[in-house]
Amino acid sequence: MPERPDLDYVVPRLDAELRGKTVRSVTVRKPVVLRVAVEGKFEELVAGKTFGPIVRRSHMVLFPIPPLEMVVVPMLAGRFAIAEPGSKAPGDLAVAFDLGEQVLRYRDDVQMGKVYVIPAGKWDLVPGMTKLGLDVLDRKLFTKAAFRALARKRRDQVKVFLMDKSALDSFGNAYADETLFAAGLHPKTLVAKLSDEELDALHDACVSVLRNAKKEIESRKPPLDEKLRDFLMVRGRKGEPCKKCGTKIRSAGVHGHDAEFCPTCQPATRKSAIVDWRRIP
Repeated sequence: MPERPDLDYVVPRLDAELRGKTVRSVTVRKPVVLRVAVEGKFEELVAGKTFGPIVRRSHMVLFPIPPLEMVVVPMLAGRFAIAEPGSKAPGDLAVAFDLGEQVLRYRDDVQMGKVYVIPAGKWDLVPGMTKLGLDVLDRKLFTKAAFRALARKRRDQVKVFLMDKSALDSFGNAYADETLFAAGLHPKTLVAKLSDEELDALHDACVSVLRNAKKEIESRKPPLDEKLRDFLMVRGRKGEPCKKCGTKIRSAGVHGHDAEFCPTCQPATRKSAIVDWRRIP
């Protein structure tokens, strides 16, 4: 899914390009992504509406179209593109919005993302939209004390904790893995077993990883529909040598997610662990 650094780059650009533009017509290629919570057909509800300020809310993108709101939840593979009218549509196009001189495209090759139309302000109709986690990049809110207090309530594995959008805003697989690598923590480590010092290190890693990723993406200015991942330390590098120690990067399942990690830099600490990745060629 697009994660915090991706959306912090994409959403302001969508707003700058599209705010105040009126949707002339809508083309739906993959209706499975649509969720309409008001009476009417999606295309007819959106056509003729003018985009208000486009904002990020956790891992979602909110498009005001008074008196309604369109909420896009990109999930694993959703992404946006702004194209010229008449240009060839990609095979993964889900929905296109004709704005006259521009076309906004929502692309999703696995169709896991969702595009909601709801009455303005009825955020309870979109799963996960009302209960948001701590803003990791808010210096006043995301303090070490606040993070410790949050973590002390958890009984799950640390990667699951990081990816809980109701706890933290907002990690997906990639930056959760990067944060755990920076903190030197195995993804299966139980949050309840972490010391105050380890939690403080994890807090600092959360901030530094997201902040540095935002800077990297902003400096390189990729197309809106491109996810930059080539600068990451462990994510997407399974089987490659760790950039720090040379150990082969491994992958393990964590509650339905895959986690990529360095078994030397992030040693397993749970007594129940039955695999020593460092001994496997």
